[in-house]
Amino acid sequence: MSRGGIRHGRPHAPVESCHSLSSWGYFQFAQMWADNDMEDSFEWEFGEQGAVIRFTRDGCKHTQEIALTLVCCRFGGWRAWFICPSCGRRVGKVYLPCSMYYGDRRATRFQCRLCYGLTYEQRRERNGYWTLQHRIERIEARWLGEISDDWISKRKWQHWRTFNKWCDQRDALIRKENQAAFRGLLALGAI
Repeated sequence: MSRGGIRHGRPHAPVESCHSLSSWGYFQFAQMWADNDMEDSFEWEFGEQGAVIRFTRDGCKHTQEIALTLVCCRFGGWRAWFICPSCGRRVGKVYLPCSMYYGDRRATRFQCRLCYGLTYEQRRERNGYWTLQHRIERIEARWLGEISDDWISKRKWQHWRTFNKWCDQRDALIRKENQAAFRGLLALGAI
């Protein structure tokens, strides 16, 4: 399974660029707006057996019914889940992408994240500067001792082989972080 990178030469669309409806009744507009989504409207209502979503997209009215299932929780109560109309999986949210086209028409069905092949923006940023910085900090906090400008101390009872492995990984991440920062500065035209 691909992890948010490029699949067949195309990057995955992020979840943040989709309208979503959770099985608890929360509707979230896409964080990254498509220009012609501003005039679209959405209505939804939940019943015992499912949810009915009525929306307009590109001037056309659409209605879609999505089945709900109730699951008994371990310590009492019930939790509602959608049944994805395409694959039949039990999911908490269904999505309607803003920028996904089929021929000359945009997508007009709410489906689960896996059916649309969506990913999260954080996964796409996995090799970005801030993610690398976070991984370096995590290695330093968990596996390395005191760090000064020219010295890294080994933790007590830690094997030298383990210490050297984590130092090498930290150094490799610092090199990648510096390259990512340099690429970012080049893209901004600061250099």
